[in-house]
Amino acid sequence: MRIRRVTTAGLLTLVALSGPLPAGATQARARIIYDFAAQGVVIWSEPRAGSDRNGLGHPGQGFESYRSEEHEPYRCDRFESTLWHHGFNATTGVIGWVPACHLADPD
Repeated sequence: MRIRRVTTAGLLTLVALSGPLPAGATQARARIIYDFAAQGVVIWSEPRAGSDRNGLGHPGQGFESYRSEEHEPYRCDRFESTLWHHGFNATTGVIGWVPACHLADPD
């Protein structure tokens, strides 16, 4: 099943679609709320370091992810991740990409 985001009058509605995904499409999934695992985590415009910085995230703010994809490796201290999450900072509303190694799993 595919999920499509539809925004009407400022309200976000998720619409289920059936059938196969088009070529190059990514699988959407239910929203997962993570938290930032460090102070000053960059929220990137694209799933790669060096893209524009949309903002920062800090522990306690929360990051709501609704999509994840494998992309170029990113090093977080001693860890490296190729999984990137797209979503938004639950406190500031900043939208973008965060590597999985900078997010703490939800409780």
